[in-house]
Amino acid sequence: GVLYQSLFFISMGAMLKVAPQIDVRGTFYKQQDANFFPTSSFVIGRSCAALPTSVIDALFYGTIIYWFTGLAYNEGASVANFFVFLLLVLVTAYSSGLMFSIFSAIVKDRPTAQACMSLTVVFLVLFSGFTVQPDVIPNYWIWAYWINLFAWMLRALLVNEYQSGKYDATFPGTEQTVGETILDRFGFTLNGEPFGYEWVWWGILFAFALCIVSVWGSVFSLKKVRFETGKSLAAHMMDSGDDDDEDVADEVVLDFQKVNLTFKDITYTVTSSITNEPLSLLNGITGYLEAGKMTALMGESGAGKTTLMDVLALRKSSGEITGEVRLNGHLQESNSFRRCTGYVEQFDTQTPQLTIRETVAFSAKMRLDESDPKVTPESTEAFVDQTLRMLELTAIQHYLVGSDLAGGLSFEQRKRLSIAVELASNPSIIFLDEPTSGLDARAASIVMAGMRRIADSGRAVVATIHQPSIAIFNRFDSLLLLKKGGFTTYFGELGNESSCLIKYLERYPASPKIRAGENPSSWMLTVTGAGSGTGDTKAFDYAASYSASDLFKDALKTIEGIDASASDDNLITFPTTHATTSSTQSSAVFKRMWKVYWRSPGYNRVRTIVAAIIALLFGSVYASNRTPTNESDMNSRVTSIYITVLFLGVNAFNTILPVYEVERNMFYRHKAALMYGYRAFNKAWTLAEIPFILFSAMIFCVCFYFLVGFSTLAYKFFLYYMFVAFNGAMWTFLGQAFMALFKDVQTAQGSGAVIIGLSSIFTGLLIRPQYIDGFWLWAYWTMPGHYVLEGLLVSQFHNDDTIIEPSLGSPYWVQNKDACAESGTVPDDFDGDLPEECWGTAEDWIYVSFGGKFVWEHVWVNTIYCLAFLLVAKVISFWALKNLDYLSK
Repeated sequence: GVLYQSLFFISMGAMLKVAPQIDVRGTFYKQQDANFFPTSSFVIGRSCAALPTSVIDALFYGTIIYWFTGLAYNEGASVANFFVFLLLVLVTAYSSGLMFSIFSAIVKDRPTAQACMSLTVVFLVLFSGFTVQPDVIPNYWIWAYWINLFAWMLRALLVNEYQSGKYDATFPGTEQTVGETILDRFGFTLNGEPFGYEWVWWGILFAFALCIVSVWGSVFSLKKVRFETGKSLAAHMMDSGDDDDEDVADEVVLDFQKVNLTFKDITYTVTSSITNEPLSLLNGITGYLEAGKMTALMGESGAGKTTLMDVLALRKSSGEITGEVRLNGHLQESNSFRRCTGYVEQFDTQTPQLTIRETVAFSAKMRLDESDPKVTPESTEAFVDQTLRMLELTAIQHYLVGSDLAGGLSFEQRKRLSIAVELASNPSIIFLDEPTSGLDARAASIVMAGMRRIADSGRAVVATIHQPSIAIFNRFDSLLLLKKGGFTTYFGELGNESSCLIKYLERYPASPKIRAGENPSSWMLTVTGAGSGTGDTKAFDYAASYSASDLFKDALKTIEGIDASASDDNLITFPTTHATTSSTQSSAVFKRMWKVYWRSPGYNRVRTIVAAIIALLFGSVYASNRTPTNESDMNSRVTSIYITVLFLGVNAFNTILPVYEVERNMFYRHKAALMYGYRAFNKAWTLAEIPFILFSAMIFCVCFYFLVGFSTLAYKFFLYYMFVAFNGAMWTFLGQAFMALFKDVQTAQGSGAVIIGLSSIFTGLLIRPQYIDGFWLWAYWTMPGHYVLEGLLVSQFHNDDTIIEPSLGSPYWVQNKDACAESGTVPDDFDGDLPEECWGTAEDWIYVSFGGKFVWEHVWVNTIYCLAFLLVAKVISFWALKNLDYLSK
């Protein structure tokens, strides 16, 4: 069991390397198109880079396992057996990693790759000689045993252990050594003779050949198979149907409170990660944002543009902020401010499985105040229509958002969608972080036209802009220009064709005159020392000059006037944190999540197919031998039950992680915008998962249960189905909990591998319960595998009177021999095959093999544990969603 577990655990680590390979596949395609290097060079380089991590895995894991479990190194064996063990573990880790890498070239996405790898591991484990003993494998499946990496490696590990010299004593009643008897009992023989030590080297040679085949397979697949990435909708779909909506800004479906925002002496200080000293990123920034106008935040890299916008928008969760921010003269209040503003991130993402209209409609549903009598289903629909027209999205509103891997919206269309999502909240102010970065001139023009419509509707619009064209720059009404260190060098109106800005800067002798046709934004940055200007212009302190200028004094007067206009009529306040009730949130988020699930074939359809394939694959082994007759048959059946639930659990855990990560990150953004709370999100994920878990568990049981020849009694089938469903639910919800706790998939998967490893080791199969004592008892009593396996076995073999023939020397043989000796059927010193009247039943075999620890009376305990585990997993998810935010700034 320990030797098999070494193969299984090390292969789990190899599977972790495939997901990043899929993520960078798009980059490889671009390099391939540009003829950077041959595909073979890429694959060979990647393969060589994987060797050090395989060496580290083998050294750490192999050393701990070998010495902690007491494998052979003395009493006839030597330390050379230890180094051979390390070599075999290393070869397994490296060759399985190269083999799995093929899937990074031939499958479309990560969930599908995970499913394919899981099925591959199932195949390897099923025909490795551990799950089904080699002498029990049907003739029609024996080919799978001889082409199996795990079979060759497990055989080599067993031979290295049991032919090491430590087990050379003669077994009583036979002419074989103890080691040969063990190999013979578990079917590791060839032509009736146990495998010799030369099979260790044959195993290594097989793995070496597999590495060559895997590298060639990856090269061939990357050349012949290609998945388009980032394919956008056709250009003619962008604007058709929107040309007649030029006056859309004049339509006001829902009223909103116009807002003038003022801010004075804003400073933002953080602690330097190098010196641990305070570092000021913003220094005394003062200005205002007017309703109906567009304000640009500009400056060189590191000047604090985005930092200032995040501070104003209450998106900073660290550092020290001082200063004063007011809305219509009233002090900024967190919840009310978030309710009346929208924030568009530079690289915002939306749910790929929803359409454009569904995405915008969900935002409107969650963020429009349902206590407002004007907010009705009809007015909400009309407002969504207006929003889509304003951003020129009507023509493509029913298209899925998609993703870079699967194709979907273009980068520019995603920008407009992100703006529409925030506009759907009917905000008074909308913040945008570099809305035109990464866009060509036409795409940027479309985005700016949408922003202009938003401002013309009476909303205040503020955006950070980096190197805009003349046309884009002149669309703004006002400019706040910062220099490195967070100092203001200009704040005021731009004027027609930037005339006010040019007039202000040219008044200083240090400023060179702007040339005809020169971009004012580029000229401005050069003049103030934020561009490519030279020494003399940089020597002049424009920030200090601005602080002493009439322009600054005019800004202060304007701020005083806005603040003085404060009244109860222009106060923006909301009685609740969210715009909707908790019941509305739960219902809407669940409906949204249900659509996401139905439109995620890479997740739900694949896991159901995986369950069916695993069931049919394992069931086919027993189709010709549906009734056990001896201990080999029982061992194979029990191990098959263990392996199936283990792999279903591992697959459930690994496949949920990337899916949950996308929606978790989306939830962070929604939470910051006060769209809904963590309770609604947690509840929606729970309710959406349950039907799919129950369905896939039923598919598995129907395909597996009857093929294997289990009992047709209804209560036994129901109990088996219940524990299979519990198993899937526990690992799925644990995956959700880990993804909520940890920052990324790799960390969650690595941490989960530890739990999976402990659970598989201490189920009671690899190490029987009667042999687990001392320190490791905690793992046996806390890990879920033990309770699932016990529930499956005792419910299935309860009152099973199938006669099972004992194997010489096994605990079951000893138990039956002693019982027969007491009755006088055999002598006390009997050491041969027992007569039939001394054979026991399948129920007896389960009781003896598991040391009397697996009994029918524990079924209700196992059930309670599974329910408690599910509750704990959801509580962990609840706490993590409430308290953690890995996207916070």
